[in-house]
Amino acid sequence: MEVKKYYPAVQLQYSGSPTLSLRFDGGSPVVITLPAQVHARHRRLTLPTMQFGVFSQYQYNTTDPAALCQFESLAATAFQEQQLFHYFEFGYRGAVTLECDIDGVGQSQSYSLSTTKLTDTHRLYFNPLAYGFVPHIHNSNSGDGEILWARPMSLPPRFFRGVRTHAEFQITYVGTVDIDWYLDGVLKHSYEFTSTEVKTEKAYFPSGTVGHVLQYRHTNPEEGGRVYSIETDITLADLEQQSMTEQR
Repeated sequence: MEVKKYYPAVQLQYSGSPTLSLRFDGGSPVVITLPAQVHARHRRLTLPTMQFGVFSQYQYNTTDPAALCQFESLAATAFQEQQLFHYFEFGYRGAVTLECDIDGVGQSQSYSLSTTKLTDTHRLYFNPLAYGFVPHIHNSNSGDGEILWARPMSLPPRFFRGVRTHAEFQITYVGTVDIDWYLDGVLKHSYEFTSTEVKTEKAYFPSGTVGHVLQYRHTNPEEGGRVYSIETDITLADLEQQSMTEQR
C-alpha cells in the first residue's frame, strides 16, 4: 500500500537551463526554471513548502539524455508530533537566500549568505515559541548556490522544564554575535559579543527572569559570527546532573 509522503527537495542532474515541472497526486504543477549549467552535474533543489502526496511525477522540457530527477521524501507519519523548534542547521555552497516556515507559516528570519568554500554550515532561527509539526527550509535564490542538507533542531527540554529562575548564561562563540533572549515568547534582553577567536563568556540576565520557556535567537548570522553553545546556570546544572546520573 502506498503511503503519503512529504517532499522537501529533489536531487537533479541536467545541463542548460531547462524548466522542471513537478506534480503531486495529479495536482497543479510546481514549475521551476533551473539555474543554467554548461555541463550536466548534480544539484539539490529545495521545493516550496508543504508538498505532500502519495504519488510524485516530474517532467523536463529538455532533450538532454543525462537529465535526471529524484525526489527526497519522508513518510507523512514522521510529522505527527508537535515540537518546539529552535533553528535549522544546514550545509550549503555558493550564494543562497534562506527562508523557513513551520506548517506553511513563514518565519521572520531570512538572509543571504555566500561562501567560496566547497561547503559551509550555518543556522537559520525560528520565531520564539515556534510550535508545529512540519519545519521547512528553502533557498529562494535562483542562482547557482544550493542547500546541500538541512536538519531542524528542537529546543532542548531543559529550557522549558516548568517555572524556573535564570540568573546568568554562558556562551561560546566567535565573531560578532547579537543575541536576543525570549522568556515565554517575550523579548527579555539583547546582548552583543565580539571576539576574533573562539571564546567563552558569561553574562547576566535582568532580575526577574522567571518563566516557563527560555530561548535565545542569534539575530545577525549573516555577518559571519557563530554560536557554538549557550547554557544558563539552570540548564547547565541540569546537564551536570544528567551526566552524574549516567555515570552511576
